[in-house]
Amino acid sequence: MSKPRAELDREFLARTPIFAGLPERVIELIASSVRTLELVAGEQLLREGDPARSMFLVRSGEIEIFKQGKAGAEQRLAILTQGDCLGEMSLIDIQPRSASARARGVATVYVLELAELAKLYGSDIEAYALLILNISREISRRLRCADELIVSMGISADSLWSDAADSAARSSNVAVSEPS
Repeated sequence: MSKPRAELDREFLARTPIFAGLPERVIELIASSVRTLELVAGEQLLREGDPARSMFLVRSGEIEIFKQGKAGAEQRLAILTQGDCLGEMSLIDIQPRSASARARGVATVYVLELAELAKLYGSDIEAYALLILNISREISRRLRCADELIVSMGISADSLWSDAADSAARSSNVAVSEPS
């Protein structure tokens, strides 16, 4: 006996790492607010630099993540498959899209709008905090993979770390020099 699609979707969401540990009522809320998007081969899902107002969860198929290289050539970063999320960085850093994404074949993705997550913030702050923690863990996992790749290539990322330190120093200098 097959289960209704809505039930399968709730089960799928609950098994997805970014939704792990969320109460059933929150999974239900998310399941009722996601939009399904069917993509054809080569269809662009998002573009680097565009404003970010949603995140995506791959339900089926493959999504290719890529960036434009120095000479304008595309550089593939990853192939995402069922259960993988993308666009989640925008929920944390509120910046334009950092990469582009397109379907490698027929694919189905769930779209979760930032406005829907804002509703969760208003109705269940603990569930919202857990979701943001799960998303942060996913971003951290990907950063660790990128660190390993950088090390394996023998590349130094000094400017990455010093830029962050310089920004923090500038922020603290501003705070100290401002009058009370």
